[in-house]
Amino acid sequence: MAQGIRNVIGAGRALCRVALPLGWAVIPAMAQSVALPASDPVGIARSGIQVAYGYSLEAASLNPALLASVPEGRSAFIAGGLEAQSAQTSLEASQQTWYSDDRNRAIGGLGAAFRLSPRLTLGLKVDTPFERHGVFASDSPNRFLGDRLDLSGRRLEVQAAWAITPGLSIGLGLGVANLRFQSGTVLRAGIPLDPTQPASTANPVDGVAETAVAQNGSKTVPSYSLGLRWAINPRWTLGLAHQSSYRADLSLSAYDRGGLLGFYANDGLSPALLGTQPRALALVGATSTLAGSGRLELPSLTTFGVRHRLNPMITWEADLRWTAPGLQVPGLPGLETPSGPVYSPAVGVRGKGHLGYGMSAEVALGKRWTLRAGGLVDRNAQDALNVEPLMGGSSQATFSAGAGYRVWGGELSFGYQFRQSQDQDVTNLNGVWSAGGYRSTGTRVRVEGMGHLLAIGFRRSF
Repeated sequence: MAQGIRNVIGAGRALCRVALPLGWAVIPAMAQSVALPASDPVGIARSGIQVAYGYSLEAASLNPALLASVPEGRSAFIAGGLEAQSAQTSLEASQQTWYSDDRNRAIGGLGAAFRLSPRLTLGLKVDTPFERHGVFASDSPNRFLGDRLDLSGRRLEVQAAWAITPGLSIGLGLGVANLRFQSGTVLRAGIPLDPTQPASTANPVDGVAETAVAQNGSKTVPSYSLGLRWAINPRWTLGLAHQSSYRADLSLSAYDRGGLLGFYANDGLSPALLGTQPRALALVGATSTLAGSGRLELPSLTTFGVRHRLNPMITWEADLRWTAPGLQVPGLPGLETPSGPVYSPAVGVRGKGHLGYGMSAEVALGKRWTLRAGGLVDRNAQDALNVEPLMGGSSQATFSAGAGYRVWGGELSFGYQFRQSQDQDVTNLNGVWSAGGYRSTGTRVRVEGMGHLLAIGFRRSF
C-alpha cells in the first residue's frame, strides 16, 4: 500500500515537471484558433500533441498510420462535449467594454479500428475540426466591420493503415467535410429627401439610416488525411501527419436583421432632424440585401512529432505543426439602395502561414488510472494591425489536462483545455459613418478573449 502511494506521488511529480513548464510557456501568448485540437477527451487532454502515439486509437484521428499499431484488433470510441469561446473589445477613450454572446457549441467525436490482417487495418473517424463563433451588440466599436460570425466544420473520413514492417506504417483517410458559415454586420446609408430616388444635387442627403444584415451558407467538400509512423525502437517513435485544406464557393443567402436600427444627422453622431424617421423607414423599405463573396478557404495542417517512452509509467511527445497560408472567409453582406450598393469597410481576412510547437505527457498509474497534460503555442496567423475580435489571428496557445479510468471493459476519459487570447491593441476597429462615408477615428481598442474545451468519452475493444 505504501509503495502504491509512493508511486502515485512520484507520477504526480513527474507530470508536474512536464506540465508546469508548458503552462508557463503558454501564459505570455494565448489566443483562440479557428482549428480545434481534437473532439475527443484524450486528444483534448493532450492539446492535439499525439501524432506519434502509436498505441492510441484517439491519436489515429490525427494520424491514420497509427491504426496499424493499435493493440486491439477491433476497438471504437465515442465522445461528446462542449466548446465555449468569448471575445471582448475595450474602447480606451471611454473605458467601456463589449463582450460577445453566442458562446457555446456542442462537439462530438467517433472513431473505430478494424484489423483485417497483420498488415492492413481499416478505420473510421467523425470529428469537429473547426469552430469559431461570436455575436457583438449593435453598438460595439467593431459593428461596422462585422458584428457576428459562425464558422464550423464537421468531418467524416474512412481510414486505412498499411504496416510495411512492424515498426513502419503509412495511413490514408478519405471522406467529406460539411462547412457552415454565417456572418453579419451593421451598415449605414444616406437618406435623400426623396428616399425612393437616387441621391443627387436636386435630391440631397439629409441624414443617415443604420440597419443590420447577415448571410449564411453551407457546402460539403472532399477531405483527406495522410500519415506516417516509424518506431525506431521500443522507446522512440516518429510521426508525420497532414490534414487537407478546404476550399468552397458558398452559395450565400443574405437577409435583413430587423429593419431600421437608428437614424442620425449627416455627421453620423448628432440626432437627426424632426421628420427624418419616416424617410429612414421608407429608405429601408426600398433597399434589398446583397450577399458577400462566397469564397471560404481553411488551411492545411502538417505536423511532425517525436514520442519518447521515458519508462513504463511516463510517455511524452513533442510536436511541430505548420499551418499553411490561405485562410480566407467570405466578404460581409451589403445593401442595394436606390442610390447604389453599400458595403462594410472591413478588409477581408487573409491568413498567413505560421509555425506551432507543443508538448504532451501521459502517466500511467497502476492498472486503472492514466493522467494526461499538454500545451501548444501557435504563432500569429494575422498581422497585428488586422487582428479583430471575431476571427482573432494573434499568437495563440493552450494548456490542457485530463484523465482516463479503466472500467466496464474499456476506458472512460475526460479532457479539458483552457484558452485565453493575447491582449492586442489596434486602432482600426472604431469608426464614424457619416453621410460622406466611413472613417476610422484611430482610437485605440483592446481585443481580448478566452475559451474552454471539454469532453467525456468511452473507448472499448471488441
